[in-house]
Parts: sequence; C-alpha cells; structure tokens
Amino acid sequence: MQRKNDALNQNDKLELPGILKKRTALRIGLTVSISVLFFGVAAVFLFFDSEQKLLALFPASSIIIIIFATIHTIAVRRCLKDLYYYTKLCKENEKKLHHLVYYNSLTGLPNRNMIFEEMDKLIKREHGDKFYLVYIDFDDFRRLNEVAGYNVGDEILCQVTRRWNAIKRPQDILGHSSGDEFYLLIPEYMEDDNLIDYIESFRLALKEQVTVAGKEYHVSASFGIAGYPNDGTDVITLVRSSFIAMNAAKSMGKNHIQFFTSEMQQEVARRLQIENGLMYSLKNNELYMEYQPMYNCATLKLRGFEALARWKYPGIGYVSPSQFIPIAEETGVIVDLGKWIMKEVLTKFVDLHRKHQVRTVVSINVSVIQMIEPSFVQMIEEVLNDTGFDGRYLELEITESVLISYPEHISEIIHKLRGMGIRIALDDFGTGYASINYLQLLPINVLKIDRSFIDKIGKDETMNQIIKYIINLAHQLDIEVVAEGVEYKEQLDFLRLSGCDYIQGFLMSRPIQDDRVPNLLLADMENYNYY
Repeated sequence: MQRKNDALNQNDKLELPGILKKRTALRIGLTVSISVLFFGVAAVFLFFDSEQKLLALFPASSIIIIIFATIHTIAVRRCLKDLYYYTKLCKENEKKLHHLVYYNSLTGLPNRNMIFEEMDKLIKREHGDKFYLVYIDFDDFRRLNEVAGYNVGDEILCQVTRRWNAIKRPQDILGHSSGDEFYLLIPEYMEDDNLIDYIESFRLALKEQVTVAGKEYHVSASFGIAGYPNDGTDVITLVRSSFIAMNAAKSMGKNHIQFFTSEMQQEVARRLQIENGLMYSLKNNELYMEYQPMYNCATLKLRGFEALARWKYPGIGYVSPSQFIPIAEETGVIVDLGKWIMKEVLTKFVDLHRKHQVRTVVSINVSVIQMIEPSFVQMIEEVLNDTGFDGRYLELEITESVLISYPEHISEIIHKLRGMGIRIALDDFGTGYASINYLQLLPINVLKIDRSFIDKIGKDETMNQIIKYIINLAHQLDIEVVAEGVEYKEQLDFLRLSGCDYIQGFLMSRPIQDDRVPNLLLADMENYNYY
C-alpha cells in the first residue's frame, strides 16, 4: 500500500491513464465472468432433465460457482482499490491545480488571481465598506537581477516575504503578483495616519540589508495606496490607481509611500506621451546638447564642459532632463540615448580640438543602467575609436547610488575605464551613503560636491566645516574637487579659501548652446596637462 501511494505521489501524470485502463479491463472481465456463470447454470437446468443427473452434477457446478464468485470478489476488490487510488489522485491533482492557479510558486504567497477574487468579494459586500489595495514594487530590481543573478534575486524576494509576513496582520492578504511586484490587501477601513504607519513598517523592514551567500544587498521598494470606493469601484480601476500611485512614489526618488490622487491621472497621460515621444525623437535625432562650463576656482580660467542633454518635443514643449531621464532609465531607452550622447559630444569636441589645437575636458553623465549593460565598456571603446577622441580628456560622471547598488561590478568597470585613460567623477557627493569609504576604495579622479551643500555656505557654520573637511579629505586622496551650483561671489570666495579646485554654476555661466562653445573655448582656454 505504501509503495503504491508513493508511486502515485511521485508520478501522477503516468499513474492516472494506467488506472483508467485497469478499471476498463476489470469491468469487461467482471461482465464476462458473470455472463459465463449465468449461462453455465442455465445450461445445467436446461439440458439435464432428471433430478438424479442434476444432483450428480451439483458438486461440479458448486465448484464452478465458487470459483467464479471468488474471481468476482477479487475483481470487485481490485476495482474498488483502484477506484480509491483514482479518487485520491484526483483530489491531490485538484489541490495542486488550485495552488498553481492561486499561489505564487516562488514565495508561496497568494498570486494576482486570488487577490483579484478577494477584492471582488469585498466590493460585493452588502454594505460596501471601505478597503485598501497597496501596490508594492521593488526599486531597480531588474538591474539587481542582471548583475547579481536571478537566483540571488529570488532568494532576496523570499527573505523579504518572510519579513513582511511577520509584520502583516492576520486579516490582511499579502500577495505576490510576479517578478518583484507585490500586493497588500487591507479589507477594512483605517485612518490615514494609522494606514501610513502600517505601510511604513513594511518599508522599514527593508532598511536592514539582505544577505545571500555571504554578500549583503541593499533593496528598497515603492508603495502606492488606492482605496475603495474613492479611487475605484471595480477591481481593474483600483489596481490601476494603486499602480499609478506606486509610480508616483518612484518619481519622488523611490523608497516612498504615496496615496493615489486624481491629479496623477494627468501625470500618467503626460508620462506616456513623453515615453512614446522620447523614442521617436531619439530615432529622428530631435534631441540636442547644451554645455555647462567649468572653471578653475583660483584663476577663473576655463577647465572644460559638462555635456547636458536637452529635449524640446512638439506638442509638449521643453521637457526637463529630470523628467525624461528617469523615464529613459525605466524603459531602457537610456542605453541608446547614452550612446547617442557619447557620439554626439565626442564628435563635436574632437573637431574642436583638431581645428583650434586646444584640449579641454569633456564631462558626460552616465546612468547606472548604462554601466551595468554588458557591452558598456565595449561601447566606449568603439566610440573613442570611431571619433578619434583622446580618452584622457573624457570624464564620466557617476552618482553615489551607482556605487551603493553594485559596488563590486562598478569597481571592475571603473578600473577598465581608468585603464583606457578615462577620468571618473563622483557626482552629487554627500547625497548617498558611506561616501568616504568609496573614495578610499575606488580610483576616483574628481569629486563633485552637490549644490545642496553649496547653497548653505555662509548660512550654516556646520556645513562650512563639512565642506572644508570634504575638500581636505579629497586632496589627501589625490582627488580633485568641483563645487556645483555656485551662484554668488560669497560662495566663490569661501571655496577659494577652502582650496576647492573647480567650480560650475550660474555665477560664471549658465549652460550654453552648441554653437557658442567654440567662441568661449577660444576666448578663455586654459590648456591643462593632466598627465
């Protein structure tokens, strides 16, 4: 019996047809045996006309009847036994099918189907009580999968699921839709403050790093909240509202919680327009470049330019980089956009260098999406070879968030780029985590102090001391310093006294259009020999 059960459990798909064949064969055999038995007995009574003869044959007929009765009993028992196994197998398969239909295979959480059915039940309640749907999406998880591997990503999701299950109230349903998308269904009304505190506990559960195979990973998520019936009176509308709110949370800088508002609908329409328009404009070469000059802090001589992508889309007008760059990153368009910027800028400046016999640093911002692309370094090499630009005058700006998310991978890439003579600048310094550690570990050439620090010069003595400390530390590590967002002479004077190397900001120049670069370059060029 145990062996039979084990076979059924291990090989359900193979056992089921076998059982059906057995049942059919047994039914046929049983019918034949009964028929033979019936006609045999009838023949006895038909062909033997005397009692004596019938009695003489009684022992033989009894034996025959006993044999067929035994066969019949065995057949019935086997049929019932197989019927039991068949019934059991059907129940097990029904359970498996239900689990496949309603549960996520990775985390074991209810999937989208169950969440949607439960929402429909809540909507159909007699009193129509309020409830909430929270749409949860991990930030930059696709890139983590690409760099660390999907097995690592899966383990992270499982560990986070265990953390969230420990926080979740018994009456709420935590669901896993697919990939890195989760739902939290809250079937009862909560005050806004209590609801935020509750969701905040899920967000804070991600603050502690996740360890997989001895390596630590920092993950975060964005949360969008939609409430019934204000934000939707049907399942589809509620899901869409929570999704819109989640994207709004991401646009706030990710790792945020956001309620749905009606104004978000308009923003979604605009975003879709930008997304479609960006791909079209990139294909049709409708973007253009502007250049932010950088100056030597002591001499006010021109050091170089930071290249800035600009876009004016017909029907929308000017679209800020703070709007279209995040969309380009989320859609993957940033890879093609980054390659276009690289070719456009280096082609221009190699012509200027050759024509006017001058050299200037050209700084180009690089997205994390670009850097984790497997062909990123190869793309840089190809553009340098195609344009003939000297890599020693190319400076790539990366943000602290890049280093934090993928320290080992980015470190390897930086060393390859440095081997090509390319300079690396750490942009927006001070806005991330553990900045000093990265300065010590990675071969950074330039540190750019974020304008949020510069704005407080002369207003906050503590910030003044912090800026001085950053400059001194950078110089001890043989790193040059650029101050961003310098707009007042008082800021310039302080930076000079503090030993800052370079500045950029409206005090010296706003970003200039493409055609103004040659004149500015020739009028006030300081040819630095960095090597």
